[in-house]
Amino acid sequence: MICRFRQLALITFVLFLSACSEHVDEYAQRPTLKKVDKVLAPQFVSGEWRYRGARAIEKGIAAYIQIPDRIELSDNQQREYIQMTICPKIEEMAFWESILPYKLYIRTYNYVDRNYVETYCPSPFHN
Repeated sequence: MICRFRQLALITFVLFLSACSEHVDEYAQRPTLKKVDKVLAPQFVSGEWRYRGARAIEKGIAAYIQIPDRIELSDNQQREYIQMTICPKIEEMAFWESILPYKLYIRTYNYVDRNYVETYCPSPFHN
């Protein structure tokens, strides 16, 4: 009886370890963040908006963009604007495949408000 319990415990432990080894990293690693930087940073070489880099967040990847002043748009209008002008296009399949399984968000902020507006970038792999 005790031997069966030990065998069952050992089998359960082995299954647990194998399930853990197949788990995807919860947070994006540096090479993935650099891929986001490579795509987004060139858009901000000139102008007043400044690209401040991609960071791993619980929901995926957040790319930070510093804007000089408040935008005279509602938060929803700002999100729509960011999706149309800054988010990588859905057709850029190589980019989206390179950051799988993570979702991409753009966070625009200024130092006056000290908060950000988060915009989800639509992907062909996530709704």
